[in-house]
Amino acid sequence: KPPGPSSHRIVAGMRRLLGERRVGHAGTLDPAAEGLLLVMAGNASRLFDAVQEFPKTYVASFRLGLRTDSRDATGAPLADWPGRTRDIPGRDAMAAKLARFRGEIEQIPPMFSALKRNGVPLYRLARRGETVARAPRRVRVHFLSLDAVAGGSGTMTMRVSSGFYVRTLIDDWGVDLGCGAVMTRLVRTAIGPFTLEAARTLEAVAGLVSPSMPADAP
Repeated sequence: KPPGPSSHRIVAGMRRLLGERRVGHAGTLDPAAEGLLLVMAGNASRLFDAVQEFPKTYVASFRLGLRTDSRDATGAPLADWPGRTRDIPGRDAMAAKLARFRGEIEQIPPMFSALKRNGVPLYRLARRGETVARAPRRVRVHFLSLDAVAGGSGTMTMRVSSGFYVRTLIDDWGVDLGCGAVMTRLVRTAIGPFTLEAARTLEAVAGLVSPSMPADAP
């Protein structure tokens, strides 16, 4: 999935291309996120529950010195969060604070998410300026590494359980550092044994299934 379209739009495109009503995906990617989206069609859709539990691998880019309402670079800055410091910590301090997020941890899902409250997605409530209580979730971080760091930006790689929010991890880490942090890019590189290297774009699938039909045909 490229950045831009929603996961639902990718599934709708696959449904049109395959002429199959039973098409779904395991693991929603936000519109701004990119990478591997595992789509199941026909009888394969019965595997959803099993596939959904596969750990997922991500490469996330971040920027320090800011917090936003969406927990990523697309959101509005949190004016009421002053932070404890304006200084950007060094790599050793970043890595030390990141250590506590390995293993089993609790996360509070962000308001800007597809989770629903009384049938309404939380992101719709958030766009109206509403905030509702969200119960913490137990999630697991199987692997987490701090990769490239340059000034106040960098990347990290992680393999995490189902239901995990990378944006929340980066935001919580930024709070621990005292300066805040936002996710600026997210690429999912694997879901269990399935990898991004083996994936095809929607346009490539369109060429295989129906060479004369564009992927976004009505």
